[in-house]
Amino acid sequence: MGKIILLNTPIGNLGDLTPRVLEALQNGILFAVEDTRAFMELLNHLGITVSGKKIVSFHDQSEKTQIDKLFEFLSSGDLYVASEAGSPIVSDPGYPLIRAAYERGIEVESYSGVSSPIMALELSGLPPIPFHFHGFLPRESGKRGKIFLGAGYGTHIYFEAPTRIDETLDELADLLPDVQVSVVRELSKKFQQVMRFKARDWSTKKSEMTFKGEFVLMFHREEQQSQMSGELRQLAQEILSQGNGPKVVAKLIGAILDRPTKEIYTELNKLKRD
Repeated sequence: MGKIILLNTPIGNLGDLTPRVLEALQNGILFAVEDTRAFMELLNHLGITVSGKKIVSFHDQSEKTQIDKLFEFLSSGDLYVASEAGSPIVSDPGYPLIRAAYERGIEVESYSGVSSPIMALELSGLPPIPFHFHGFLPRESGKRGKIFLGAGYGTHIYFEAPTRIDETLDELADLLPDVQVSVVRELSKKFQQVMRFKARDWSTKKSEMTFKGEFVLMFHREEQQSQMSGELRQLAQEILSQGNGPKVVAKLIGAILDRPTKEIYTELNKLKRD
């Protein structure tokens, strides 16, 4: 019985490929990959022939029956799993497969490499501990806002599309104007860009940004920025129901929690709508 081996592939610079991953790409036979065309292009760039290799597509939309089929391959040897770039767990397609493998007692290994969340954190200039990686942000503005306002103490890391990064940063600046932000794009590539600024300053910084490529957005929230407790939310709802305006209530709660009035005002408006 073979084992499952996760391959961390370069996120932009082929020089980041580790010798162990290179050896696996050269000598491996069975591969489950997120994008077969991108994977074969990688092999071509490395001068590795696809002759004799079995390469199948596997991504987060794959059916459970395909996982069972992949397990059948293990009778012939090790199965290598790779995404288009980076980690096959942080990106497609690894997690469902690995969870099922552990349930069946199948051995799993990881051949490490460059990780975009960690590389972005290293370049951010933000406190590294604790950090929270959230993956891709929702497309909907309201959902993004809820995530931002719910972010607790620490550095928070998100993926965002180039078509939405401007709107997302506008929203972050509106909801959390005092947080320190870092945005990196095209990590490890020729046009890598790193920007650091206060959220409130985004409107003056956006002219320096090139809205192309892959983005990692990060911001840091200080420990004293407490969240409203359930009891405080209930009390705020009672005060609002008595006809008091949210601006006055926001000033009071903001003073209690040592948080910006604007943040509290946004949350109170949501409570009022609910």
